Amino acid sequence: MTSRAIETGQPAVPAGTSLVLYACIPASLGALADGIVDAARRRAKEAHCLIVAEFVDQADPLGDRDGCPGWHNALATVEEGKARGIVTPLMVMLSRGKVEHLAAWQQRTGAYLLTSSVIDTPEANGLLTQGAA
Repeated sequence: MTSRAIETGQPAVPAGTSLVLYACIPASLGALADGIVDAARRRAKEAHCLIVAEFVDQADPLGDRDGCPGWHNALATVEEGKARGIVTPLMVMLSRGKVEHLAAWQQRTGAYLLTSSVIDTPEANGLLTQGAA
């Protein structure tokens, strides 16, 4: 099992790992949203990972995820074995109001969580970079 200790930087996700990209972006951002999603794409590329699917919900990133189909699709993509984890611009986009749910899901699936943020990391949200598989 991976330690829950907060580390400087994010532990490495193995090269070649397939990831799904998920973002929850307010519609009011318009074209700025592209840069936010591009940052997650760059982070996956820097980690030498492959993005196999992308889901972007236009919603309040601080709101609940229950009404966000992209969030459910991202989780399902990992559960179905089509990806080994999720890359996101900010962890709050995955876990807002759902940290316990996401932590249990991660433990069950062994999924990697990766973010382009240096502040809003899995560890800072009480999550692991990878769950126990």
